[in-house]
Amino acid sequence: MTVTRPHVPEAVRSRWPSPSQPVALLALVGLLYAVAQLVLISPRMGIGWDEAVYAGQYAAHAPPAPFSAPRARGVPLLVAPVVAMTDSVLVLRLYLTVVSSLALFGAFLVWARVRADRSVPLAALLFAGCWLSLFYGNEAMPNLYVALGGVAATGFLVLVVRAVRRSATETGRGWDPGARQAWGAPGGAARRLWGPAAGLGAALAVVSLMRPSDALVLAVPLAVAALVLLRRRALVPLAAVAAGLAVGWGQWLVEAELAYGGVAARMRGAGQTNLTGWTVSLLEHARALDGPSLCRFGVRCGDVSPVALVWWLAIPLMTLLGLWTARRAGGLGPLLLATAAGTVSALPYFFYVGYAAPRFLMPAYALLSLPVARAVTGLRPAGRWRAPAGALLAVGVLAHLALQGTYAYRMAAGTYRDRERMELAAHALREAGVRPPCLVHGQSGVQIGYLIGCESQGVTRRFSRRQPDRVRAAIDRGAQVVIVHTRAPLPPYARAWRPLDLPGPWKARFAP
Repeated sequence: MTVTRPHVPEAVRSRWPSPSQPVALLALVGLLYAVAQLVLISPRMGIGWDEAVYAGQYAAHAPPAPFSAPRARGVPLLVAPVVAMTDSVLVLRLYLTVVSSLALFGAFLVWARVRADRSVPLAALLFAGCWLSLFYGNEAMPNLYVALGGVAATGFLVLVVRAVRRSATETGRGWDPGARQAWGAPGGAARRLWGPAAGLGAALAVVSLMRPSDALVLAVPLAVAALVLLRRRALVPLAAVAAGLAVGWGQWLVEAELAYGGVAARMRGAGQTNLTGWTVSLLEHARALDGPSLCRFGVRCGDVSPVALVWWLAIPLMTLLGLWTARRAGGLGPLLLATAAGTVSALPYFFYVGYAAPRFLMPAYALLSLPVARAVTGLRPAGRWRAPAGALLAVGVLAHLALQGTYAYRMAAGTYRDRERMELAAHALREAGVRPPCLVHGQSGVQIGYLIGCESQGVTRRFSRRQPDRVRAAIDRGAQVVIVHTRAPLPPYARAWRPLDLPGPWKARFAP
């Protein structure tokens, strides 16, 4: 018996290649991402301030550092399996390299179900190649997982929309037939609804555990899209969005009542820490495009790099080009949702947070990588312009990877050097007999305290003239108290304490 294959037009075959091909390419991107982290960002890099705060919450070897009001419990839960067993920063780095690479693969894998073409692995490559993705891949920080959670959440919402609409079609309730082409839905059996809905809720739960405020911002375009596209049938995606938000926000609000004097007090504390309020920080973000990692606490961002600015301005232009190509070929809806979610996620950091950190824009970069990659793969001019246009786009992708890789290596080299000096200072304090019970107060006090196993009280720029309550309480109960500093002037109460020179720029003072 001869089975005749149905004829599939060439245009349809090129638009919907075998799903296995993008998945294999995506797996390769995830592997390359892990290798790039190990090559460009040494896993032997010391621990940072925020990392020490997050890792110390469940560490077996060190007391938890003060947990400021805006922080959330996502990263501490992420690293808890490692820090509960070992104090090795190297093991923590290797663990996070694996986790971040798998998270990259998993987040963009959702979009491989949305559109099974080469634009999805290319989008993952573009985002993974950013210096921020490389630098923070093996760091215990929340922003990468917020970004990848946003990518997964938008993809799952597209799948939910398709499932609801296909179900309505098969049951005869009907909907606009033109919407199928706009959302790029391929033919075949109806998609299951509950799997994508559970994925949507889980992705938003991860984001809300990492940064509740970012999850709330991301939920707005998702909820609006569900209402506009599904109207009365939007109950399932809206419930998934609400459930995801409830996980992180519920934990944050309960903790506010138990440990921060109430929700209002924690909200005020978070606002004061993040300098929230109407502001315009576009220029600060432009200055920080090529580093440093934080433009605050007296850190000078430097001038705007012309090369980095060109790269930055190319993102919205390529995004618009990607939307245009998607509109011509069909399947505009999903990319329009990703663009809206990415744009909205950046707005609070441009107009509400009073300082700049490049990592804040990682969710925007991750989501906008999807339409940018669509522009690269979908722009195919006819005639003699086809080859030059393809070559230009390939050169653009390579230039992006080379530029961002250079920034990542430079940032990592400087950070490695600074943290290595800090680790030498911590080792010298161990050699000097600092052991728990103890408290380390001062510049990089949080990191040094974590490494030694002491309580800690950090200082960003200068010491308070008045002795902090935690320092006084530690002295009263007989704990060993050490002040560490580089250039910051000593506070009056510590000038008579016993001095000790540490390696590099560090100095210490021991309380009597």
